Amino acid sequence: MFSLLQAHRAGSDTGAALPTVFRSLERWGARHLRGQLSLYAAPSGTGKSALALTTALKSGVSVLYLSADSDSHVQTSRTISILTGTPLAQSEEWTRSQSWPAEIGETLGQNLFFRWDFTPLPTMDDIEASVACYFEIYGEYPYLVVVDNVTNVRGVSQANAEDPFSGLESLMDYLNSMARATGAHVLGLHHTTAAHNDSAAPIPLSGVKGQISRVPALILTLHKAGEKLMGVSIVKSRSGRSDPSGGLTVELEADLSRMAISDSTFPAPPWASQQR
Repeated sequence: MFSLLQAHRAGSDTGAALPTVFRSLERWGARHLRGQLSLYAAPSGTGKSALALTTALKSGVSVLYLSADSDSHVQTSRTISILTGTPLAQSEEWTRSQSWPAEIGETLGQNLFFRWDFTPLPTMDDIEASVACYFEIYGEYPYLVVVDNVTNVRGVSQANAEDPFSGLESLMDYLNSMARATGAHVLGLHHTTAAHNDSAAPIPLSGVKGQISRVPALILTLHKAGEKLMGVSIVKSRSGRSDPSGGLTVELEADLSRMAISDSTFPAPPWASQQR
């Protein structure tokens, strides 16, 4: 049992925001806070993994990235492009041949506190073991844990007669508990319902597949807002503004052929200065 002051001192890092990567999201309070769980939900091919990896790499913090959905070849190629601006096709060729310029190798080796787990169908025990191994190696937990995708976690999405998504609800509870226990920000990637698979419009909170939105403190839904634009809707946020309908949407410039995602250079609308 703790008093509020004792609890604050015991978990002084909990609630601290990770460094800002996208100021247009931070403007509305869409921050990745340590000790909390967030969820990115989007149709396949929208760029949710690209957004998560860009956030992880450019935040500059310690990271454990559980890449169940993509293998090391894909993620190495993406990482090269995100960090260097190289076209993804060239990065893929370098990765395939295992031969790249010396400066690329130096760039890849810079963040010694970024670690990967490519287990294709991890269990919750596997996730717990990976987090424990990270602590064993570095003596502290990572600031950010990414689970890409939550539906790849074995045993949690198996249908039952009453509720086919009850396992995913349990996984959200588990990941939230892990965030609180370790002080990490845990980011899960997920899909949207079939009705939004080809959507070019903002996706509401109701579009999150399985309606597993009870636990995460922050939920962002993504859609293709244009040829090189990614729409990011803040549909749930406990630390800033949100709109479950998807009406609070930020547009990011997104050239996925180069894995380049950045704040839009277009002028902010007048109401953006109102912030919260």
